[in-house]
Amino acid sequence: MSSKASKPEYYRCEITEDELKKLEEIMDKIINDKNAFDFRAPVDYESLGLLDYPKIIKHPMDLGTCKEKLLNGEYKIIQEFIDDINLIWENCRTYNQAGSAIVKMANTLDRKMHGLIDKQFKNYKAKDEQEKNKNQLSMNDKLVLTDMIKQLSNEGLTQIVKIILKNCPDGIEDIDNDKLQIKIDFLTYNDYNLIKEYCEKANKENNKSSE
Repeated sequence: MSSKASKPEYYRCEITEDELKKLEEIMDKIINDKNAFDFRAPVDYESLGLLDYPKIIKHPMDLGTCKEKLLNGEYKIIQEFIDDINLIWENCRTYNQAGSAIVKMANTLDRKMHGLIDKQFKNYKAKDEQEKNKNQLSMNDKLVLTDMIKQLSNEGLTQIVKIILKNCPDGIEDIDNDKLQIKIDFLTYNDYNLIKEYCEKANKENNKSSE
């Protein structure tokens, strides 16, 4: 899988404790693979007589270094981790001849690595979308909210605008010098509850004053 391919949603997944455990398991499977021997540590180019290696490979990387960075918390999101892993295979393809044994091993490990990651994090997008949708108001909620706002006095509307500006600035649009528009679609359930609480309180006070 080329590092230039379109990136799945999970690339931006933050590496929490749970994600760290999954990535550690994946790293162990790759490092212990029979094809991984030459990728476990930095290339000892001097001992191997590969004196041109540092001239060709500007950013060396190996599996051992990746695992150390992972355990030390140096990766904040999965993409940072994958980018370093991809660098190992890209360096191998850059320095070695296409079709050589070492490049074939790199390609095998590349496919295995991405296959393991895809399997572990394939549901990330669904979970991410679920979290976003959890905060979105239903059509009925929007209608109720609109009706409540319509019943407010000018003073009440001013207070609602203040509440929205404080909690959700994108929920207010300045359409001209004298008018502001409340953008219902930008409001969350938290905003809904705050507005509802204020409206109920304002309505009670209005009812008392009219008695």
